[in-house]
Amino acid sequence: MNFREVLGNSTTRRMRLIEELYYNRDGFPSDQLLSELECSLPILLDDIRLINEQIDNFQIEKYKGIYRLLVQDRVSIGNMYADILINSPEFQIIEQLLYEECDNITNLADRLYLSVSNTQRCLKKVKLALEKAGMHLRYRPLRIEGKESVIRHFYYYYFIEKQNAFENLLPMLKDEQFNAIEEFVIEFIEKNGLYRKYIFQKRLIYNVYVSLWRIKNGHEYPANELRKDGFILPDPQTYNDLDKTTKELFNVPLTDETVRDCLWLIYSDAVVFSIKHREMALADNSRYQILFRQHFELTKEFNKLTGGKMDQRGLIDTTTVLLNDCYLYDRNGAFVSILRRSRNTFLSLASVMYQKPIERVKEIVQEFVTKYAMYREEDFVMNYVYLLLTAERDSLPMLIEQNKKVRILLLSDLTPTEEDFLATHIRRMALGNFEIYCFEQVVERKQGMYKEMLNFDALITTGSVEGLPDDFPVIVMGPYVTTKSLVSIQNLINELSLKNELAQ
Repeated sequence: MNFREVLGNSTTRRMRLIEELYYNRDGFPSDQLLSELECSLPILLDDIRLINEQIDNFQIEKYKGIYRLLVQDRVSIGNMYADILINSPEFQIIEQLLYEECDNITNLADRLYLSVSNTQRCLKKVKLALEKAGMHLRYRPLRIEGKESVIRHFYYYYFIEKQNAFENLLPMLKDEQFNAIEEFVIEFIEKNGLYRKYIFQKRLIYNVYVSLWRIKNGHEYPANELRKDGFILPDPQTYNDLDKTTKELFNVPLTDETVRDCLWLIYSDAVVFSIKHREMALADNSRYQILFRQHFELTKEFNKLTGGKMDQRGLIDTTTVLLNDCYLYDRNGAFVSILRRSRNTFLSLASVMYQKPIERVKEIVQEFVTKYAMYREEDFVMNYVYLLLTAERDSLPMLIEQNKKVRILLLSDLTPTEEDFLATHIRRMALGNFEIYCFEQVVERKQGMYKEMLNFDALITTGSVEGLPDDFPVIVMGPYVTTKSLVSIQNLINELSLKNELAQ
């Protein structure tokens, strides 16, 4: 469930326009943009005008019929998402629902300087989106209820996307209060030997902040799902500094129970970030044991696809990565995201050159979620595919290399040195189990040449070819490798590799 659906149609369309041009820097003609955005030309032109007038970081220019996006230095597409979250009344309402300081719609409208009618309209969209994600809007005060892990995870994503910077900025926190939370988290990580990853540290900090708001407003994490021991707490001075912050800002004294509640990601085993913690979870958490055993099967199936190169440690680590992304959800829950769809974008862009290998991974994921009747929503499926592909650094070439070698003939009208240069670049740039052969035979007449060509799986040529069977794969290209020709060559290798696999 992606919460971009709470946005207005115009905002969503302009966001998609920038996304399309951001990830395709060569640009698009207007007819292709009209097809992607499903709008008329006057609307497209008006959107471009508004973007150029209102968004300094992103400017759209037209040159020779092609629209391209100009992006300021040191700016990423995350800046666009952050601006939308900051300025969107729908997401301003969502943030206020965390604080629970508005008893009714009139109070909420006054706080956000909106009309009551506009607030009601936005709140209705928010309510519908929350319900799709398994959360519920409640009144007096206006608040969100539902599965506590999902609600806290939802707000973590919200603040991460709203901030879009390495600096940590959270509402209503003074520097010393933020520092107290940060120091507590850092010391907790160090004392318990958790992996020192920046994003993990940041995730814990943001979850402590969100959790304190939830605790302040009476939404404790279910105590029966939290460990009572197994982790070392920070030193008394660090503990007291955080206690001062929790009392000042949230009116919540810092007890051991509150610490476990704030660090629910760790104490519930929702995120396991050390070998010792994994051993504890596998020893006494029955839900974790079951999910780990089931996901281990998926990891082994993926390992088979990539040639069985993972050792036992690699299999266990990859399975842990899978659980870290799904454990906090119910088996029949909805996958929650805010505006970013970076993982889907990765798969979409990778599919341009690796469609068949990615489809094979998706097939084993579909079989897995169907077999165990869990996490069957499409967003979960694509998330599994992404996690598996990125857990193994060379997964895409490994998926291709398992098949019989593809033999490709290069026939050109280039000089021998030029032809060798072209063949070398194809070998370096394309991935898979293939070889490029240059035509070095002396044959009589055209038929002899065609007969020789048919000894290979495909032909790459710099000239036109006639007389070959219609189903014989041929790529016609120029004297150098372009992005377009590389995509064609990679897709050819993928398709022939799959064909060879099915023939085995």
